[in-house]
Order: sequence, then structure tokens, then C-alpha cells
Amino acid sequence: MKKITYSLLLVLTLASSCKKVSFDDPSSFTNDEANAQIKDLGYKLVTSSVQTTFNTTTSSAGVHFSLLADQTTNTNGNSSWWDFANEPRLRLNNNASYRGAVSWNTFYNNFYQANLDATIALDLIDVQHKKIVDNQGNDRTNDCEVAAYFSKGVSQGYLGVIFDQGLIVDEANLSERSFPHSYKELIENGLRLIDKSIALAEAHPDLKFDFLSGVGISRSEFIQLANSLAARILSSVARDKTEAEALGAAHWNRVLDYASKGITRDYTIPTVTGGYYNQLVSLLVQRNTDGSGWLAPDIKIPYLADNTGSTPNYYPASGILPPITSDDKRFDQYFGYTPSFGIMLESRGRGLFTNYYRIRWYNNANTLNTPGAINPYFLYEEIRLLKAEAKYRLEDYAGAAEELNNANAARIAKGFLPPVEANPAALLSALHYEYAIEIDDGGGAFVPFTFMRRNNLLIGGTPTEYPLPQLQLELVKKEPYSFGGKAHFGEKGASGEVATAPNEGWKPSL
Repeated sequence: MKKITYSLLLVLTLASSCKKVSFDDPSSFTNDEANAQIKDLGYKLVTSSVQTTFNTTTSSAGVHFSLLADQTTNTNGNSSWWDFANEPRLRLNNNASYRGAVSWNTFYNNFYQANLDATIALDLIDVQHKKIVDNQGNDRTNDCEVAAYFSKGVSQGYLGVIFDQGLIVDEANLSERSFPHSYKELIENGLRLIDKSIALAEAHPDLKFDFLSGVGISRSEFIQLANSLAARILSSVARDKTEAEALGAAHWNRVLDYASKGITRDYTIPTVTGGYYNQLVSLLVQRNTDGSGWLAPDIKIPYLADNTGSTPNYYPASGILPPITSDDKRFDQYFGYTPSFGIMLESRGRGLFTNYYRIRWYNNANTLNTPGAINPYFLYEEIRLLKAEAKYRLEDYAGAAEELNNANAARIAKGFLPPVEANPAALLSALHYEYAIEIDDGGGAFVPFTFMRRNNLLIGGTPTEYPLPQLQLELVKKEPYSFGGKAHFGEKGASGEVATAPNEGWKPSL
């Protein structure tokens, strides 16, 4: 029987406020022993898994992807943000002592923890055939099974999107000490698990999904959200344009099918004390005392929106750029202008400067970690863009244009922009623009980075994926490796994928 180690320790922390549990050595107890001592063990494991999954999909570690996608710019050394904004791109420093390693360590540790907690809960349900009860003694077995498969699916899917390889952990007694599975295998298995959670939810009319603190998700909302996340994950497989095209019609029809069953309005979550809030958005809307952005929008944002075409793609060596004019009525609703450069340091590259800050999602508390704040979790416009891109890949250019030109589309209803022409170049340009302006930080950890990745829009030298963390590699006696850097344009990974972007991005590499 699998020994419970750090998962059990986490559960004991959660349990400490409501009951006293005294174990001589918690790390030595088996699933059976722990379940006998902690009556609601399975419920707590699932709750921990769901909360970790939701929090990590919008973790502050996503700032690094926003920097790599030129959605955000920075010259601050905090979490090595400057290194990720820097141009030309730097090679990722896969060293455990490096401050920037918090990015991949956060995703790796949290998603594998969520996956392990859910795996142990499913072992209780599916293998040991135990009933799962909550702290009131109510039978929550069916609810927990749905939630555990969901958390495992999203966690494994996100690991596949973010990392080049990994280990599929679907058994509580797994003893594998290597990373034999490619990113594609992680993603495909994650989708299989999400599909399982959807099927179970569809067969469970009384589903109660209350595992996110202070938030109740209805059965219909859960099914839509699970399909939406599946569409996002499946669309994010490819590391470059060639791979995206080679995935073929069956792949993009699957994306379209998931998206068609996805959310039908913005899915937002209000902050409750001690509960979920969108850490990524909270950081990206935060302002300095002079009103400038702390993690401000990159010059790419006004460059794309400027209707005069006069905004450069690098900030000039002298002077201050004036505010742009834009045909998009959303621009001034989402972004504000300031002549201040805030905390940006000229000595670290004036080309990284910006005059803009984010307005959308901002509140006077200067944080989303305040009760009642509205957190974007999944925006409906992303569903529209996923449908449009799937049709674009299927060469249904008229269908893709119809999605983007719908009267309710944000670019039309809020931006008052002209219709997009039904040709490949115009469609790709519009999709890039919408991911940059409409989705921006509202897409969570890796959106719009993965859109740019699969369309060769990342600037040359940008890593397209993260390597496995050094400490994990050392545990299995493997040498650390890395991706990115100007000297490695088009570098290939272990599965033959493009691991470092070629010099074909939205702007040339320095």
C-alpha cells in the first residue's frame, strides 16, 4: 500500500482547526490507516486538490509567461521578471537557487500535488471502494469522484502544456522514478480524465461542487467549464506553427467540439476571505504610488492598437511617447496612459519601457485579494477565439470570420471595429489582436503565450516550454537542461518539438 507523505501532512494542516489528530509519524501511515483515523480524509484530499488546481491555473507564476509573450514588461528583479522580459531573450536558468525558478517550480509542484491528492482520493473510491463523507458525515462519494477526475485532468493537461515531459501519475502505488511521458501524452491523458469527469457529472443530476472555498459551481456550469478548459488545453499542444498545422483536422475538430460545449458567458469568481482570487490578474493590474503599472502592459499592446501605425515595437532611446489613438473603443476602457515610467530602470534597457497600465479588473484596493472583488477565471471571448481558430485551421475561413464578426463579439459590440475579412492573413492578425487586447491577463497562466507559440509569434529565442526543474531531475539522477536564448533559434526538444522559438515572431529579435 502506498505510503502517504506530503499529501497527508497537507491534510493534517487542513484538519487541525476542527479536530485533534495525534500521529507518532504521519508520513508512515498507509491510505487505509489514514482513512480510519481521519473520517473525511477523501473529502479533504479532493478539496485540497480542487483548490490547488484553481489557484495554480491563475497563479502569479503566470507573470513569467505574460512577459515572454510580450503582454507585460518589467525591469524589476523580483522573481527575476526582468530576465523574462529581457531582449534579446535569455536562456532559462534551470538552477534551484535561481529566483526565476519559482515559475516552473510553482507549476510543477502544485499541479503534481493536486494530481497526487486526487489520485489518493480515487484510490479510496475506485480501488478500495470506500465511501467518502464530508465533515458532517454526508455521503459525498459521487461528488468527490467527479471533482477528483477533473482536478487530475486539468493538472496533467496543464503540466503537458507547460513542460516538455513528465510522469503520468494515475496510481496511488506508482513507484516510477523517471519522466517517460512526452507533453503530448500528458495532455492526452489529462483530456481523458476531464472527459471522465464530464461523463460522471452528466450521469449525476444532483452534483454538488462546493470544493472551492465560498464558491458553489452548479452541475451545468461545471460541465461547461470542464469543456472550456479541455478546449484551451487541447488547442495548446503545438510548440510552433508547423506542429499546429500537422495536428490535422481531427485535432481541431476536437477543439471545436469542446469549445462548442463550453461556457456561454464570462465565468468570474468573487473573492471571499481566505478563498480563491486570481493572483496573476491581481499582480498585473497593481499600480505604483504614482499610478503607473507595477507589471505594466508591454509596448506590443499600444503597437497593435495604434491606428496611425506610429508606435514603435521597441521603446525609443530618448523622449516620451504620446498616448495613441485607436479605432478600438475598448482600448481606453482596458488601458490607461501615463508619462511616468514608474519603477522601470533605464540601465536595464529603455527598449522595455511603457507608458500604459491596466484599467480592466482594477479596483481601489489595488489587489483582487479583497472580499467582493471580481476575478476573471475564463472569459467567453476565449471560447469565441478558440472556435474561430479551429475553423481557421480547418480552412473554413468564412466560418472563422463569422465567429469574429458576430454582433455580440467584443471586438464588434464593445470595440466597434470593422468586420474581419475571410482570408488567412486577416484572420490570424485579428486572432493575435484579440488575444492581446481582449484576453490579455484574463486567460490565466499561459494564455495568450500558447496562442503565440503555436503561430510563431513569440520573438526569436523565447523558450516555448519549460524544462523539468533541476531538483526533480537530480532525484532521478538526470542532468539539468534548459531552453531559450538568441543562440538557440529553432532548438528542438526531446520529442522533436521546437523548444526555442525561431526568429519569426511579431517583431524581430535584437
